[in-house]
Amino acid sequence: MALHILPRTLKYLEAVARFGSIQGASRALGITASAIDRQIIALEEMCQTPLFERHARGMRLTSAGEAVVLMARRWHADADRLEEELRSVRGEQFGTVRLGTMDSLANSILPDLVKNFAVRYPRIRFAINIMTPKEAAHELEIGTIDLVLAFNLPTNRGRHDLWSAPLPFGCAVGVGHPLWGRAQTTLGEAAKYLLAAQSRDLPVREYLEKSYGWLFDTAEPALVTNSLQFMKQVLVGGTYLSITSQLDTLRELEDGSLSFVPLVDDGLRPQTISIAIDARRALPRAARLVGEALAEMVPDRLARLSSVTD
Repeated sequence: MALHILPRTLKYLEAVARFGSIQGASRALGITASAIDRQIIALEEMCQTPLFERHARGMRLTSAGEAVVLMARRWHADADRLEEELRSVRGEQFGTVRLGTMDSLANSILPDLVKNFAVRYPRIRFAINIMTPKEAAHELEIGTIDLVLAFNLPTNRGRHDLWSAPLPFGCAVGVGHPLWGRAQTTLGEAAKYLLAAQSRDLPVREYLEKSYGWLFDTAEPALVTNSLQFMKQVLVGGTYLSITSQLDTLRELEDGSLSFVPLVDDGLRPQTISIAIDARRALPRAARLVGEALAEMVPDRLARLSSVTD
């Protein structure tokens, strides 16, 4: 039986914030709108400040409301962890693992991870959210996720890396592209061809803009998208190239639809890929199992890929 130790008022607050109105929260929770409204007003009086801006079309959190919702989320996550620890003490393989990760893994590592656990540990559940590295690092620090698998995580003394490795850049190209099958290339040569780039709000583009902005001055991208999955489908056609990493294109490299050509420019520093936890917080057994599995899966897949392409 699930533990229900989150105060009712905070549960209502979360629901109103999520659905944007008291009526929406009422329908979702099966509680009368008047009862929810009374609880929200009472909480605002206790906090001595408005938690919502009330508009004709709904309700929006104030900065104070955002702080209270954050506390509620942390409380809820801690309650789940407590339930999981109690089940672990009783010898049950049970729990919900909250993982923050990258969109680039959505068609490679993550499906295999979930599939393997469904067979080995069917009572372990997953809550996987696609985030930027900054978002994932923040969520890990405040305790709303258990694990992070991401590139270029910001430095944090409280974080512990279960596994970390450099992730060199290269050009991903499809069959028929002039760079297909090449052993190596340079940024200058890559700039001669049509470039498909990730949007500036995505991690790889952000890193390249910061360190190698000249590339986009001399070769304005012919295609910019915030969807890595779409970009990879375009690359398969052999017309464009993209500057990325092997892990971004893992599935396509494994099935042979894309080729990865390493970039060998002097001073081109690789990205970093890390599987990280918060060292200040006890990790539930289910999350430990997932962390250990990822720390084996990711380097193994990269090693197998290298052995095939060498």
